[in-house]
Order: sequence, then C-alpha cells, then structure tokens
Amino acid sequence: MKTTILFKMLIFCVCICLGSPSVFAQDTTNATTIKLDFTPDFIDFSPDDRYMVAENETRYLVWDTQTNNKVVEGKYAFKIGRFAKSISIPSGSGYFLFGNEKVFITIDYQHNNSHIKAFNLKDGTQIWETNQLDIGIGLTETLISAHAGSTLDVEVNGIKLSKPQLANNFFTRDRFLDRLINYVPEKHAIALNGKNGLQLIDVRNGKILWTQQAFKGGIGELLYNAPSNKLLAITVPATDGAIDLLTTTPEVIALNATTGTIAWKVAYTGDFMPNYASIVNNTLVLPYLELAFIDLKTGTERQGDVHSRMAAAKNVTKGLGGLMAIDKAMGGSFGANANQPSKYNRLIPRALHFNNQGKLCYFTMFDKNGTWGTGGKKGYTIIDIKKDKIELEVHDLLGSQWTPLQDAMANGIFYVKASGNLNRTTIKAIDARNGKELFETEKAKNSADISKAFNPFMIDTHNNRLIDVVSKGVYIFNAKTGENMAYTSTKDLGVGTVKFSEFFANGLLIFGTKGVGVIDFKGNIIASVSTKNIKGFAATAQEIQLLENKRFIRIDANTGKLLEEQPLGKTNQIAFSPSGKTLARAKGAHIELFQ
Repeated sequence: MKTTILFKMLIFCVCICLGSPSVFAQDTTNATTIKLDFTPDFIDFSPDDRYMVAENETRYLVWDTQTNNKVVEGKYAFKIGRFAKSISIPSGSGYFLFGNEKVFITIDYQHNNSHIKAFNLKDGTQIWETNQLDIGIGLTETLISAHAGSTLDVEVNGIKLSKPQLANNFFTRDRFLDRLINYVPEKHAIALNGKNGLQLIDVRNGKILWTQQAFKGGIGELLYNAPSNKLLAITVPATDGAIDLLTTTPEVIALNATTGTIAWKVAYTGDFMPNYASIVNNTLVLPYLELAFIDLKTGTERQGDVHSRMAAAKNVTKGLGGLMAIDKAMGGSFGANANQPSKYNRLIPRALHFNNQGKLCYFTMFDKNGTWGTGGKKGYTIIDIKKDKIELEVHDLLGSQWTPLQDAMANGIFYVKASGNLNRTTIKAIDARNGKELFETEKAKNSADISKAFNPFMIDTHNNRLIDVVSKGVYIFNAKTGENMAYTSTKDLGVGTVKFSEFFANGLLIFGTKGVGVIDFKGNIIASVSTKNIKGFAATAQEIQLLENKRFIRIDANTGKLLEEQPLGKTNQIAFSPSGKTLARAKGAHIELFQ
C-alpha cells in the first residue's frame, strides 16, 4: 500500500566500558584479535552484522566479520561530525555504509570544499570520488530541526537511549550527514544538493545519473514511486529564519527518476514531519495538516470531499504561520527546544491505517456538520482515497475534553488513546468496519509529569493482548473485548515512573526512573532490577542483558534469575551488533571480536 520511503536511518550500537572479559555470554575461546594503528572511540556494526566500523576523531577502519579481514582503513580530513554537540557545524567528516551495494563512502565536508570518496567493500579499492557536496549552515539547521522527531530517543535518569532502526542495510553514525543525503535503494543511488543543483549519483560507480539545476532549497524527505518512476521531494524552507518562514512556500516537487526533469510542483500546508507521507496507488497523502491528497499524474491537490472539509483549518493555519514567523523575528521562543512540541502545532500527524479494502481509516476532530478542525469533538471516518470521498462518518466518539494521543489498528479494530482532565488516559476500541464503539478501557491515572510525554499502548496480536503502559503501571487487556486481565503497578515492579517499554519474546521490558522491570504477557513479574545510567539493553527468549555506565547485568528471561553481574572498568570498550550475535571488545588499539 505504501511506497518505499527513502530511508535515512541511524544504527544504534551499545558502547560501554568493560572491566572483565567474563561478561561475555559468547564463547571467548573463539575470538579474533584485530590490531589497529589507532585507539577507537567508536565501534559500530552494519545492520546485517557483516561489517564492523571502528573510528576515532581522525581515523577509520572497516572489518569484514565473515572473512575476518580488514577491508578499508584511512584518515579523515576533519574531526568526525558525531563528536559535535552543536547542529551548526562548519566542517567535519563521517561515513556511509551501503551493505546492499557493498560500498563504503567517506565524506569530508565544509562550506565550499567538500569531498566524497567511495570504496569497494569486497576488496577495499577506491572506486570513485567527487567534490559536489555543497553544504550551508542555514539549510543544515532547518533539516536537523525538521527531523528532530524522526529518531526515538528515550531519556531515563538523564541518560538517552536510542532505539535501533534498521533499513535497507544502509546507515551512518553522522547526525549531520544523515539529514543531507537521501538514499534511493531502488536506484542504488544517493540524491544530494550539489554545487550545480540536485544530483542523483549511483553509489556503485559515482556516475552522475542526472543534474537538475532548477531545484533549490532543502529536502525534508524524498520518496520514490516505482509505477510512475517519480522521485517526490518534500521541501522545507531554505533557512529557519523569519523571512524565509514568511516568504517561502513549502512544496512537493516531482521529478522523473530517470532524467531528473521536473514534472510538477504543488504547495502544501502544515508543519513537515518526516516518515509520515504515504503513496496510495496514484495519490500522495500528506498528513501534515489533517490530510491532503495530491494526484501523482497532474500534481494538483484533489478538490474532493477531504479538501472541502479542510478549508477552515487551512485558513487558520496560514495565519498561525505568520504569527510564528513574527514571533521568531521578535526573538520569541518558538522552536527553542526541539524536544518539546511547538505551541503552534494544532494537529499532530499520525501514521495512516488502511482496511482490507485499501480504504483509509482516520480519526479526527469535526463538528456535527462534518467540518474538520472545529467543534472539539472527535470521530471516526472511512475514506476512499481513489474517489476522494468520505464513505463513513461517526461523530462524537470522544468529547472535547479528550485529546487523541495515539491510534493504531489491528485485526479489524481501530484503537485510540486519549488524555483528559487530571492527566487521565483511556483507550477506545472502534469496529473499523462501521465505526461502532466496542469498548473503552478504564480511565488510568498518570503522574503530573506525564502531560507532555505519554507512554504508547502496544498490541500483541499473537496473544490477543492490548497493553497500556501508564506512568503508574501496566494494564493488560483482552484486545478484542477490553477485559482487564491484569494490572501491575510500578510500585510492585520497583521501577519508579515508567519512561519507556518494549516487547521481547517472553513479554515486556519496562524502563522506569528507578529500574527495569520484566513481566510476561499475563502480567506476572519475571524480574525487577534496580538500575541507573542505563546505556543499552538486549533481550532474547533466553536472557536479558542490561548495560549501565559501571556494570553489566545478565538475567534469565524465563525465571528472572540473576545470571551474572560484573563491574565495568574505565579504559576498555564493548560494542554489540544489531542481532547481538557479534560482540567486540576494544582495549587500546586492540579489538577482540567474538561470534
């Protein structure tokens, strides 16, 4: 249903200090020792575990874990960008690894003299290079700000945990570069704003497939649609300044993916957020301000049912855009903290859900006359995108005192989580076929600090469980009937206020301000561990590994028994591959690799 989004993802590998080799669950007798000419500050693995990349401020090395051979080694021209704490970076260096194409690319970047080199991961030979990357600070700030919400960072006791995100066997650890270069896996190519315009470059040989000199401005997101052979560039203002916000109209620009010819342009309304746009058949669906349907053939917004319902909301939003720009020009605080929602965000984009007929199931605010964005009350709709017609409309499923936080759909049921007075939350289940309410969960109490950051619910379709995590505990409901099957309080778990939770093979991991709890799918407590300064975690059906700043813990995932607890030293480093099957220990310029 949804055309492949061109991924720009980061891979998270845990790096901590290690004091004793006995912490490894792997067989330590089967180790490969790698001697480097430098002491690494970072060790990372490719999404498929195949390649390990070690680097420090000025050096890098790529190791093939299958052949146990060094592939590429070299020096950066500048200090690596991942060290930078500010988003305004005048110069830096970093890399991209393309696992499918077996290409490793290094980039040394600065304002007017940036350089790209590409190496073959089969034999380490340099296969191409270019100096066409043109970077501007204003553009960089805009793109990084625009993408601030696309990576999930969870803060526990002041320590940020980044969830792993794997896509198309392509990754970089450089936050700066990740926002500026778009990977087009279907074309084995990268798109970048070069000195001569927008260019599409084949990563395998460096061939410039095309250049579009008329393309200007920043790309917030790039999508590829195979049936129409179009690249869809969703643009953002060239800078985040007041003048550009007042004078620049964000657009979707469609380009022929083979020639780079611009097919059409269309303006869009609302605040861009990455990874939300979708392509459904021959329609581009933009959910930045409610919904907009763009015809991929003509590049025009369809003037149908959805558009007519949105007129009032769009007019208000245009006025808010002007206020936002004036606020910035006068030194206002808009956008000062990228981690907090903008005070001008009226409608929050959400993932789109489709029924088995390919029709959009959508929950939003509308009045009794069907006008969207007004009235305060929220309801459920079914939309035929092809016909641009709202086929079903059920009004007032949530009153004006409730604010939708999250929605999801599974097994023919549409779920909406909402917050209300006194920081209460509830989940309402709706029959996705007819919009009838099936059940509503009891109103859960949350602590006062949960008003800005809520915990999402999760659906376990295999065990027919609806799991609602709130700050005070975990509810487990029957996903079809809403029956309250279990409740486990955070007091019983001993984890403090819940900050983050995640499924694993045997149940649920719950991270709180005071520790980590483990429960099964029936709500039974498997384990509770007092922790602080958590750096990372891994969980399988057999065991759970928790990595703190100064210790390493292994727990039996079935019984909760403590298998191992080791203090960690200050001089060494450890890194896990995404699958957890490969482990690296570095001591000075030596790395031991365990598989």
